[in-house]
Amino acid sequence: MKSLQMAGSSQKDKTKLDVFIQHECLANLLPLEIWSIIALMVASNSIEDLFNMQATCRLFASACNSDAVYRHALVSVLPIACFLDYSGTPAMTFLRRCARARNPAAMLRVRMSHLFWCGHRRGGIRTLTEAAELGDVEACYISAMLLLSLGDKTDDEIRRGFEFFCVVRESGAVKRCREVFTQMFAGPWSDIPPADPKEPVSCRSGSFRTRGTIGDESDLSSVACVQCLAEYEVRKCLGTYCV
Repeated sequence: MKSLQMAGSSQKDKTKLDVFIQHECLANLLPLEIWSIIALMVASNSIEDLFNMQATCRLFASACNSDAVYRHALVSVLPIACFLDYSGTPAMTFLRRCARARNPAAMLRVRMSHLFWCGHRRGGIRTLTEAAELGDVEACYISAMLLLSLGDKTDDEIRRGFEFFCVVRESGAVKRCREVFTQMFAGPWSDIPPADPKEPVSCRSGSFRTRGTIGDESDLSSVACVQCLAEYEVRKCLGTYCV
């Protein structure tokens, strides 16, 4: 009988120990810094998993609440025009938090709303170039298109527009970006004036001995002038929704 009591007592002590270890392991066995690194890895793979992690417990919520986590959150899976659907919602609050942490994809999405509010003016474009300067390919594309389509663009704006376009061209994402933004600009909320897609692009670069024009039927694979390609892309992007 005594041995049974001892066995029962030992089993209870073991159970208490197991519960104690389970209760203490998350808080004490790993420092908050480690959980913050884990949260960063989660955020960079799935924002849905990040939300789930935040909702698990206070420890995880604290680990997720850092600029590094928001800076690397996988915002690129959201539509660029998501501000049209998310305005005034917690999702937009999350995007703004990511943008404050210098997340390029979030900055692009938040800045797009500024562009539509400001119209096709430098104030609206300037906010987009901040995301482009951080290397976001889609931000580089739209910044290049808008800078190069300004009627009174400066030499510096032309230079930056070509530089941004080069980033997109080297990444091989020109066609994808064009499809994304032409659909957006076709919406009734956009007041960005279209270019004339039928007007050929004449080479104005002084780097080539031979010059010509690019039309809709031109073979772009033989065009080496980046300036020509960029200006042609402006007409393709901002001219495709012109009736």
